Amino acid sequence: MRRISIIGLGRSGEAAALLAKNDGFSVLVSDSSDGDDVRRRAENLSRQGIFVEFGGHSEKILDAEIIVVSPGVPLDIEILKEAEKSKIPVISEIEFAYRHEQGKVIAITGSNGKSTTVTLVARIFESAGYTTFLAGNIGNPYSSSVMKTSPSSITVLELSSFQLEAMDSFHPCVAAILNLSPDHLDRYSSPDDYFAAKFHIFDNQSADDYAVLWADQKELKSLSERIFAQTLFFSSSSEVKYGADVRNNTIYRSGEEILNVEKLGIPGPHNLNNALAAVAMTIPFDVSAKVLGRTLREFKGIEHRLERFFEHRGIIFVNDSKATNPDSLKYALLSFERPIVLIAGGYDKGADFSGLREIFSKRVKAAVFTGDTGERMAAQLCDVADFCAVIWEFEKGVRRAVSLAAEGDVLLLSPGCASFDQFKNFEHRGRFFKEIVQKIIAERDSDKTAKIPATKGN
Repeated sequence: MRRISIIGLGRSGEAAALLAKNDGFSVLVSDSSDGDDVRRRAENLSRQGIFVEFGGHSEKILDAEIIVVSPGVPLDIEILKEAEKSKIPVISEIEFAYRHEQGKVIAITGSNGKSTTVTLVARIFESAGYTTFLAGNIGNPYSSSVMKTSPSSITVLELSSFQLEAMDSFHPCVAAILNLSPDHLDRYSSPDDYFAAKFHIFDNQSADDYAVLWADQKELKSLSERIFAQTLFFSSSSEVKYGADVRNNTIYRSGEEILNVEKLGIPGPHNLNNALAAVAMTIPFDVSAKVLGRTLREFKGIEHRLERFFEHRGIIFVNDSKATNPDSLKYALLSFERPIVLIAGGYDKGADFSGLREIFSKRVKAAVFTGDTGERMAAQLCDVADFCAVIWEFEKGVRRAVSLAAEGDVLLLSPGCASFDQFKNFEHRGRFFKEIVQKIIAERDSDKTAKIPATKGN
């Protein structure tokens, strides 16, 4: 029997293990941690005849003809160095799942806006009548959906830089990089190394494929000279011949009028770029301008990304927990004309926040910095805000921020940092934030009938 080892027992690792078992492999799954989530998944896989080890990686991993790594696993760990010496192929979960793909793949990466854009693209193709699957970094493992694909289906993948490592045959017919800014410098030695990981999305494309790039970022525009696919650009500031742009406050697709910008369902200048990228990605397919325009009007965004989940006594409460780097925080601050009471901070990925000083001085009424980066963010930004406080514990920070907000303000959670200092992931952080707000309002408001409605992502 063929043997396969899978390293990492998160959602992707669990899905890859089940896919491998369905393929007839003898499967070993290994995880270096022994937390509750890992133990729960281990029990599930064990019941299905899959061997699992946790709390460390043993030499058993090397008794395999192929090793699949989950995206959170660095490729330079010792057991993978041993695999390289033994000439055992090491591939990503995305690569492993792709080898089962029957349909066409649209792959999207970038430093910001990925989740919003992939969700919008999937919604567009569903509205146009295509059988569509949404997977990858969005939270749905590719290995869980790939066996449902068919020659007529489209899979829309959100891909992080981690997921683009250890690729071999992965070949999307449409691939996009939305934007680039330094990120994950706790894993990469330099921004250039991080950008290089993103560029892998184009590696296997040919002249029959399409590459979608932001024309307004010079690093991406120059990249078009290094890829073999046909290039489609998107821009909100200049006209493009093939792609999507804005003319007279109207979105166009290669010269075809689509929708007035003011009717776009998602707010903010960054979301205009996300929408333009989505429009450009429809060019190789049969998607009518009518369907495209209607979907752009109706799409209201996703949970945890500028999610306006409640308004109370003239204060708008916004959950932007998915903002995990400085550029995401910048785009959030640009999205509101009202004074902003900001909650930011979290796990330290080595990012520099000093580039936010100008926008802080113009948009932020008060800032509360929490988590591991709180002190460093405060040191870089406090002197340009009207008020700021550093409170490590998240709930106490939210309570302080709520006390500072007044009628006409936006209370915005936009951390600019990952969540791993106090939370499992950004979803956990965002939902906890909404729960805390509900709790605080119930405590402070004499009208006990005031309730915050439950919200779901679009």
